[in-house]
Amino acid sequence: MTSPTEILYEHSLGQKRISCFSGNKLLECWIEKENTSLRIGEIHYARVIQVEKLLNRIFYRLNNGLEVSSRLNDKNPNIGDLEIITIIAEERENKPAHAQRGFFLKGGSAIIIDNKDFLGISKKIININERERITSIAKDTGLYEAGAIIRSSAESISDSELVKKFLELVDQWREIKKINLEEKKEKKLFKGFSLEKQAQFLYPKAKLIKDKFSIKFNEFNGTDQILEAYNKIFNIKNGGTLSFEKTKALISIDIDSSKRDLNSGGINKLTEDALNLCLHLIRLRSTSGLIVIDMPRLKKADYNERFDQIKIWSEKINKNIKVLGGTRGGLTEIICNHERTSLEDNEKNTSVFVALEALRGFIVREEKSKSKLYVSENIMNIFNLELKKQINEIKNFAKFTNVLIDENLGYNNFYIE
Repeated sequence: MTSPTEILYEHSLGQKRISCFSGNKLLECWIEKENTSLRIGEIHYARVIQVEKLLNRIFYRLNNGLEVSSRLNDKNPNIGDLEIITIIAEERENKPAHAQRGFFLKGGSAIIIDNKDFLGISKKIININERERITSIAKDTGLYEAGAIIRSSAESISDSELVKKFLELVDQWREIKKINLEEKKEKKLFKGFSLEKQAQFLYPKAKLIKDKFSIKFNEFNGTDQILEAYNKIFNIKNGGTLSFEKTKALISIDIDSSKRDLNSGGINKLTEDALNLCLHLIRLRSTSGLIVIDMPRLKKADYNERFDQIKIWSEKINKNIKVLGGTRGGLTEIICNHERTSLEDNEKNTSVFVALEALRGFIVREEKSKSKLYVSENIMNIFNLELKKQINEIKNFAKFTNVLIDENLGYNNFYIE
């Protein structure tokens, strides 16, 4: 998996955004609205309102009246019970936000699970001396008392830095533990770490850049990459094509080798390139659920090589991904459980994203000189129906008589001159 080298953090026009780049290639884009009703990482004392054993689901009501769901495990709660849950995924389409039963305070190097005198250490940390060092620091900082799981990212971090990380998490845990739960009513126990903090936890080696009004984002052609990622058909560099088809049940990805360039490495090379593109798009699109990849018919050894390519990617990426298997010349199935919703989960979301990028780019240009923003009719409709508040924010210095419709523009297009 390619790791981000830069994390762009932006807070403007009613949105907070994290964009992860490797060089000039956009890997992930997280978007959070201001005053969002739920945030990944929130911890709640929630009331059980429904238990569906056949669906393996529990439904909870939160203190703000929202409903979330969780998987049912070996302990069945009763209607009306209050339980501690942690939000782990945003609302997706018509499905409520997803929670996990129990207390999970996730830091960059550890996860506190509020299980007294417990310490689990990632199996990826295999050095005995390193495990003993981390255990000693965990006990000295109170992490052992809180009950925690040490993440693989804790390995090789200096003693002083690890102490700092563990103490920060333990201090937050102690603040949460002060909250009175004897009142027997729904409560939010922790509002979750900021989007910026979550990204730094996940990618501690990446450079954090404050990106005012998408200046750096669009230097990297972030808007173009987002729009391209939501196409249905993609060209593979040696002549084949890749197509995404989304249904309610699954995502179907077909690798078509019929137009391949035989001088560019043959069918196995085409499939390798196609999988690299396919896996990148799955990550960028935050694709969730069952994904079925139809690869060209390969020799057994070549197919195993490509299957290993998917497994290595799935093991390295920071998401919950399972490779279910496949057969030579058949279908390869994987399941992705991305925490964050993709833009395509709501047909209007991509248009809103582009409209906001048009406004951000216009603000930057308008500050320097008189500019005109030309947009498609669809983007103008988004301005009028969806972004009234954002437009009012910038009317002080941008006169919107300079925003015009260009009937020749495609559905989600704009330009500034």
